[in-house]
Amino acid sequence: MTGGNIDMPFTQGNENRSEIRRAELWLLVVMLVWAANYPLAKFALERLNPFIFNSIRFIVAAAILALPFLRSERHWLRVGREDIPKLFRAGFVANVVYQIFFIIGLSMTTAGNSAVLLSTSPLWTVFLNARLHKEKIQPMMWGGMLISLTGVVLIVVGSGKKFGFGGQEFFGDVIALVAAALWGLNTNLQKPLLVRYSPLQLALIMVSIGAVGLTLTAIPSAVMLNWTTVSWQAVLAAVLSGAFSIGIANTIWSNGVRRLGPGRTANFNNLVPVLAFIISYFTLHEELLPIQFAGAAVTIVGVWIARR
Repeated sequence: MTGGNIDMPFTQGNENRSEIRRAELWLLVVMLVWAANYPLAKFALERLNPFIFNSIRFIVAAAILALPFLRSERHWLRVGREDIPKLFRAGFVANVVYQIFFIIGLSMTTAGNSAVLLSTSPLWTVFLNARLHKEKIQPMMWGGMLISLTGVVLIVVGSGKKFGFGGQEFFGDVIALVAAALWGLNTNLQKPLLVRYSPLQLALIMVSIGAVGLTLTAIPSAVMLNWTTVSWQAVLAAVLSGAFSIGIANTIWSNGVRRLGPGRTANFNNLVPVLAFIISYFTLHEELLPIQFAGAAVTIVGVWIARR
């Protein structure tokens, strides 16, 4: 699904240029999928409990990722005993803790606050990469990420979404900021594991951990829910979201971390709001203001600078 030589080990300076370009192009596809996932998830969450929604998504994603191994199209590398705690930690952080913080934060604060705070995840990724892997942060990367984050802020401000502080919104803001940091930690936790395991195998292991953890958290809601009131359209939206935005997208994301490193990969996240408001313009006919176009341009320039 990710194209190219997906099982090549991650190297910092010896990557073939065409492989790097291919990885970047696939990351752009992921950004498009994640941007399109917002209206899809919004539709489902209006009709389905968020914990049940996430459980369905991750079960579907795990099944999708397991297919190549079940059909013997991929070689399953035996998991070393010393890697089990590392794999569990990465999967638990990315697909259980982050997902819970993301949902709770989004439910407590405004959409505008949440969008800006979650857009700080590339900054957290680079900071944690320097702390955990002792890699020097290049000034060009810092500058590019700050520029792209400025563009994201312009997009949100131009959208007219409300910003609120104090009370419940304040705690929601804190939770959303923690979620952004957790995503940065997740990206860095994957890096050493990708030296040994393919992006597809790592994604399957991590998503499976999420499927188990999120299903356990959804059990109380599932027991209390009157399933006759749940529309098949909401379940279908959850299935599609799981297959594309989690199953396929996580594999490509892991491949990007392997080929480009955590910092450069994470900065692509800033393109999600840009693509989201473009999709909203064509599908929902939402009004776009000049400040939003300016924000999109600034974000794209920032991503271009950071990837150099």
